[in-house]
Amino acid sequence: MNPDLRELITELRTDLEADQPATLYWAQIHEGAPAEKIPAELPQSVRELLETADGIHAGSFDLFDAKEINNHQYCLDHMPEFTGVADEPHKWLVFGQLSDEPLLIRRDTGSVWYFPAETTDEWFAREFFLEVTLDLDSFLAYYVFGAGYGEIGSDKDGWWNFLVEQGLTVPGDEEAEEEADG
Repeated sequence: MNPDLRELITELRTDLEADQPATLYWAQIHEGAPAEKIPAELPQSVRELLETADGIHAGSFDLFDAKEINNHQYCLDHMPEFTGVADEPHKWLVFGQLSDEPLLIRRDTGSVWYFPAETTDEWFAREFFLEVTLDLDSFLAYYVFGAGYGEIGSDKDGWWNFLVEQGLTVPGDEEAEEEADG
């Protein structure tokens, strides 16, 4: 995990804890797990996330902790046939949920996949299964802790409001300077 993302997660955890119990309903970022408590077979990016935050509840997102992650792998058996996931479940890991629907990471590439809510069908009946980012760090930075949350989560909940207050829903100063110079 890149150091800036690790620092951001730590800062957000501190801010959430300062406002408890009000934040407990819509967000929790737990302390990291000791390395020996994290299943060894997990992809390195997931291990690093769990070392930083052993479970994250952030609005519509629920990223599993080290104890429960293996309990959610049953979803791999229920994936729609067109995804190919059930044919090669060893290549996939369910690492969390978005609105109670599985978030998957490909073990070999590290890319993050989900079922976009393009229809009202249950996730296992949808015909859309998309790669949302090429790696877990990008997914966390943009969709869980950034402006992308409003795209696939909600822009009308407590987590979104928290991200707005933190200044995480607009381009950073570096991006704004680049745009002004360009």
